[in-house]
Amino acid sequence: MLLALLLLAACTKDDGPADGECPLQIASVTLDVEGTAQPWTRITETPDGSGSTWTGGEQIGVQMDNGTPGTYTVNADGTVSPVTPAYWQSTAPANVVAWYPVEETVSLADQTGGLAYVLRATVENAPYGQPVRLNFTHQLAKVRVVLGGTQAAQVSQVEVNNYTQCFNDQGLLTIYTEHRGWIKMHPVDATTWEANVISGLGIDPANFIRLNGSAVAQVTGLTLLEAEQMYTVNLTVGEPALQDGATLTEPGTYTMQGTYTQGITIQGDGITVVMDGATVSTSGIGINVQGDGATIQVSGASNTITSSGSAGIYVAQGKTLTIEGSSRDDQLTVRGGNSCCGIGVYLSSSNNGVPCGNITIRNVTVYSYGNAYGDTAAGIGSTSGASCGTITIDNATVHAYGASMGFQATPGIGGGYPYSGDPTSIPAVTITGQSEVHAHRGGSVGNTDYIGWGGSSWNGTAAANAVNLGGGTCINSTVYCYTGDTLDKTVDYDASGNATER
Repeated sequence: MLLALLLLAACTKDDGPADGECPLQIASVTLDVEGTAQPWTRITETPDGSGSTWTGGEQIGVQMDNGTPGTYTVNADGTVSPVTPAYWQSTAPANVVAWYPVEETVSLADQTGGLAYVLRATVENAPYGQPVRLNFTHQLAKVRVVLGGTQAAQVSQVEVNNYTQCFNDQGLLTIYTEHRGWIKMHPVDATTWEANVISGLGIDPANFIRLNGSAVAQVTGLTLLEAEQMYTVNLTVGEPALQDGATLTEPGTYTMQGTYTQGITIQGDGITVVMDGATVSTSGIGINVQGDGATIQVSGASNTITSSGSAGIYVAQGKTLTIEGSSRDDQLTVRGGNSCCGIGVYLSSSNNGVPCGNITIRNVTVYSYGNAYGDTAAGIGSTSGASCGTITIDNATVHAYGASMGFQATPGIGGGYPYSGDPTSIPAVTITGQSEVHAHRGGSVGNTDYIGWGGSSWNGTAAANAVNLGGGTCINSTVYCYTGDTLDKTVDYDASGNATER
């Protein structure tokens, strides 16, 4: 950061200083960036740490040669007000030094509430009576720690090993060994921490960053801190999060966190993907399951998968996917696009659905939305007449939304509507474990089922305004039947699978 101060003398050379004293006027304060210096100053900083401004109320010290130091207040509008002015001692050129803060002792120990700063500017042989431009530079280095990984959110404190206090002699710093220790860093956001520290020092990579007061992280690629520079340290806490667009081939557990625009592909068998605060927004398949025995483990309530042009989640024909949580407080929302299911079949081309495998939803809350665009898809199941494997819902809460378009509509769970004839089958749906299924058919066109067949006013369908489990069973659970968002009826199933409609 280079801070420009225009200093304007109150006396002309012809007048000369009266009795050796002529007050120095500071006409304005501006912020200037030159070269590669990091422009960060007092209070307000950009999220990336590379820019900042004075906020007003800061006091700077100014001295001319060996004269009496002056103090000035920086105003929010960029002007400067003298508190005790500095004075010219003669009409000869003078050396000027300015510094911030004015205090001689600077504490760096606790920067959780805001960063500490030391700034200094010098001008040699400033001409009497002429404006003087002061370029302030940072005497400290900035350290920024960016946390990633599956346990980053569990970090509540980050510290950096440096000097917790220094002596400030007009912006020149003196340090004492007894003040070496851990500095509490400022939380910029949930995963980013910063502190300004003494520069010109080598670091111990094995004892430089500490998390939560005890866990010391190993730092690589950093040996020396220089003034005016910002050093970013990226740390992975726990397991690394999956990269956007990853294809998984080896068995194991992988974690999705943050935002994904390309989705992921599960290619191998026996793979578990943990969604922990993950947002997928893509034009293709959000999670494409090609391997067998895959699991999507949902953690927390903030997990979404949205596709604008395909299925949110697709399972290859003959393969099995389980979507589960640790409780129904864990939640996943899935939206399909371009006439595709939220969870299930997608279109490889117009009106050409790709068959889907088996889907199990257990111990979790799931919202799944089908889409209508030329064709019409169920929330969970099929579109365009393609087959879907079994759908099992156990001890879960499921909100499944079909779609409608003019003369056709689809169930919340079940078959999609094809352009010619009914699909060869609907998926067998099994509901157990005191589950609650909210089945939203897209409309009542052609007696569309809530679970089961799609309906049409264009040609005959098998739909009958029913809950058609396709050969599956419902035990000790409840199905809520909606047209759109309007509740039409509730069907309770006992331990023997007997239905009571209300």
